[in-house]
Amino acid sequence: MNEPSNFCNGVCVDNQKSDSPLLHQLPYIPTGSNFEAKTLSLDATHKNGVKELDAHSLYGSMETKATHDWF
Repeated sequence: MNEPSNFCNGVCVDNQKSDSPLLHQLPYIPTGSNFEAKTLSLDATHKNGVKELDAHSLYGSMETKATHDWF
């Protein structure tokens, strides 16, 4: 797995919930699946200020790029 995970759907504690969740503001969700199932909430903010929505697949993408560059 190339992404942070947890055993909750989105936030685990009620006081972590956002007043206006990003998940409900997305114009399109491929396959209608829950993007917050067993992973961080899209509203989570990383230490450097980057939102999880913008960095969710970054690690996997960078692994793919490194492999492509090697070949």
